[in-house]
Amino acid sequence: MTHMTYSKPWYRSRGIWGAILGAAGTIYGLWAAALPCGPEQTLHNYASAAITMYGAYLAFVGRKTAAQPVHFFWRRKVDASD
Repeated sequence: MTHMTYSKPWYRSRGIWGAILGAAGTIYGLWAAALPCGPEQTLHNYASAAITMYGAYLAFVGRKTAAQPVHFFWRRKVDASD
């Protein structure tokens, strides 16, 4: 069954924020790889992996619980399934 609803803004989407965090964690990991070897680099590598994994988790949960489509510029009425 479907019903009419308004789309939600992109900044309220867990899936979008998960993708942003995943990309940020990857970029942070690439930057951490340029550091000299030592305990600080290891700490940065683990932090990068944690940020990326949390981003992937958030994107997965956001996709599984999504009830409304996302809009980037303006709201519009859309058919949403129950």
